[in-house]
Amino acid sequence: MSVSFYFKNIEPTEGLKTHANEKLDKIKERFHHVEGIDVRFSIERQNQICEITVRADSTVFHIEKKEKDLYAAIDLAVDTLNYQVDKYHKKIDSRNTPEDVGQVLPSFQVAPKSEEIVINIYDAPIKPMDDIEAILQIRTHKYRFLMYHGENQKKYSLCFMRPDGNYSIIKPAGDIGQYEETVAKMKDNNELDKISVSLYPLSLLTVPEAVEQLRENNLEYFAFVNEESKRMNVLFLSKNDSLGIKKPAI
Repeated sequence: MSVSFYFKNIEPTEGLKTHANEKLDKIKERFHHVEGIDVRFSIERQNQICEITVRADSTVFHIEKKEKDLYAAIDLAVDTLNYQVDKYHKKIDSRNTPEDVGQVLPSFQVAPKSEEIVINIYDAPIKPMDDIEAILQIRTHKYRFLMYHGENQKKYSLCFMRPDGNYSIIKPAGDIGQYEETVAKMKDNNELDKISVSLYPLSLLTVPEAVEQLRENNLEYFAFVNEESKRMNVLFLSKNDSLGIKKPAI
């Protein structure tokens, strides 16, 4: 599995790719199956940013680190990624105790009363739309993401703009519980040019576990399959830093 690199406001160099590849080779060995790895480099003010997304073993790991030096940002991101993988493996091992073999049930510690989480719940749009209309809505209203469903379909999709300016469209695949990602470019005539299609594993999580993932990875939003409803939800931070969750309305 090759690593996909994206550069924004920074000159692509083979040195950065080589350094990241060498670091990520050891990460690949820690999984049974790696669906894809994306590495994005960008500059924000005085900071150089390395963002790594790993889709492996039906789980998505996402890390973003900022440093003055991009090589240092890569090292820090990979170190943090290793820490996350350690936690993931320990969590899986703890679930597969002798009396629970064959069951993979999410577990979490209940937060103390002083740390109770308040989450605002929002329904995704009922009005159906196609992929092009969803992208136009994102452009017009500057949405970070949009959940929507097609005509005569109750299966919701998720669309968002990627750092490279293209769009990711996450849709339920044929098999229950599976999702696929279509990366597409919007052309000047408002037609979609599909670049790639691949499996996109969404983690089966409880809401508290999704909150933990959002906070640990410093994300603005996080898509997951809700363990209770078995449907895709999107957890997100609003402008006032309160938590919200978008769920299917039908």
